[in-house]
Amino acid sequence: MCVSMPPKVRVALFLCATAILSSCGGGGGDGSPQVAGQGITAGSSPPAPPPPPGPSADKPATRVDAARFLNQATFGATGADIDRVMSVGYAAWIDEQFAMPRGRTFRNWYLEDGASSNSAEYFDPNSDRESAAWFTRVTREPDQLRLRMAWALSQIFVVNGGTLMGGTAQPVWMDLTADNAFGTYRNMLEKVTFSPVMGNMLSYLWNQDGNGAIPDQNYAREIMQLFSIGLWQLNQDGSSKLDNAGKRIPTYSQADVVGLSSVFTGLALSSGGDRKGTCVGYNGKPPQGEQDLIACELSVWPWTSTKAKSFLGVSIAALDVSKLPANSEGTIQAQGRKNIGIALDTLASHSNTPPFIARNLIQRFTTSNPSPAYIRRVADKFVDNGNGVRGDFKAVLKQILLDPEARDSAQQDKAIYGKLREPLLAQVHYNRVLRASDGKGNVWAGSGGCKVYHGVISELERPYAAPSVFNYYRPGFSPASGEAAKRNLVVPEMQITDTVAVMDWATYVKQTLDRGGTGCSGGARRQNTFDYSELLPFADNATLLADEVLLRFAAGSDTSALRSSLIRAIQSVSGTTSTDRINRIKIAVMLTLLSPEYRVQR
Repeated sequence: MCVSMPPKVRVALFLCATAILSSCGGGGGDGSPQVAGQGITAGSSPPAPPPPPGPSADKPATRVDAARFLNQATFGATGADIDRVMSVGYAAWIDEQFAMPRGRTFRNWYLEDGASSNSAEYFDPNSDRESAAWFTRVTREPDQLRLRMAWALSQIFVVNGGTLMGGTAQPVWMDLTADNAFGTYRNMLEKVTFSPVMGNMLSYLWNQDGNGAIPDQNYAREIMQLFSIGLWQLNQDGSSKLDNAGKRIPTYSQADVVGLSSVFTGLALSSGGDRKGTCVGYNGKPPQGEQDLIACELSVWPWTSTKAKSFLGVSIAALDVSKLPANSEGTIQAQGRKNIGIALDTLASHSNTPPFIARNLIQRFTTSNPSPAYIRRVADKFVDNGNGVRGDFKAVLKQILLDPEARDSAQQDKAIYGKLREPLLAQVHYNRVLRASDGKGNVWAGSGGCKVYHGVISELERPYAAPSVFNYYRPGFSPASGEAAKRNLVVPEMQITDTVAVMDWATYVKQTLDRGGTGCSGGARRQNTFDYSELLPFADNATLLADEVLLRFAAGSDTSALRSSLIRAIQSVSGTTSTDRINRIKIAVMLTLLSPEYRVQR
């Protein structure tokens, strides 16, 4: 940045950036934390839900309220977004987003805008085109709620794009989550199961049962543990059910895993291709679109299990192949699809699925530690959207965002409310608010020239490229020491937030602002430029500029102390040239992005 800061300001910046780490540390926590006092003994009735907080007005009372809502529901509140919510209210804005046509696909950008005349780069799995497809769409497209929901779903139904077919499957999976973001849970579960990306990720592509082969158990285990019912039996409010000894009750056994693994057999690429998944981009081939897997015909791929199966209290009878007439491969194929349908129906209708999915989605949008009553209200919408439909993502999402616990301003003042802003969301947030672009409508996350913070993102949170099926961090993670651990709270994003990451973030933000929009080198076509036009009208008034920056980046937090610091820092930059005015914006943005008030989304 062109602004020189006094030593006291630099020290304050360092303290501001590191204050959020006061409760950081190692620690455990599985995906289903047992909150003290929330369990019930076996055989007893669940406790009656407490009355909900008082209803909140549908229209925001202030622009701060509107911006706070948008920072939960989108990738960043712009001035136009705030104006729209102020005009029509929360519910109408959500309905407008539901009705908005599906925007340009990720795959389309990847194959067209992201393509290079250099064919070597086009097929290079280490290029940044996959990330740029995501950054461009989520930063600049209007269907923000769909894209934010798609990102949330991708952190439940996780694939690792970095190890799948050279990474080129990422845009395929991005589109799968976006296409189904406003559908039903059951349909999403089916799309996930029949996707070659997940099939390759969890090794049930070409899965066998018989002829000396034992079915791979990866998908059978993870579809239960991570995608549907979780490890422990839950009440509707997300609290753990307990047995007579006061211990948590598992939702499934190893026998259930074995039984379910036989269901996910005989699956192969419907469009042909080799056993490594050529049709979705293996060995440098560009993706050809999402090709479903099919329950393969026994005469072609004799691996579809015809044995008896039992899982989660459901039994499927064996299919006696010896009694089938000749040329009955279609019958076996149909039975294979039927068996998978039974398995998916069983998981979607399980009593654990509503609270398990409800908690996970709440954590992605509003708060890491929702109350039992909040989880119950969202889970109830999952069970029935009001019209008899189970797992309606629109109803669930609307409840999450409009719930009194999300909208009541009194809730945000509670110490346990809110969530740590994960690195990737922080990065895309300022790109959206400052309208980053390469001049052609694209947004580049950075390429091989990135030296600092992008290295952290590439390793831990590159879009749709989690290190494992367990996501970038666990939903039940809690630091081993600090206030969160003392209060039995979880801070999932803290698992990838340590002192090094925070200091890298500070350096990256400074580099990004210094270079006008891209915090790393990487060639002219990958350079972003920020558009400060929304903030320039306030650049000559320190108080107004501080308020506008805080409105967009830290709405909902107690920013009184930070506001005073911003005003003093802005006033330290004198001059009336265009460079001086932009420098005042830069210092206000930088100090805000490095503050705990920003990194903790309230």
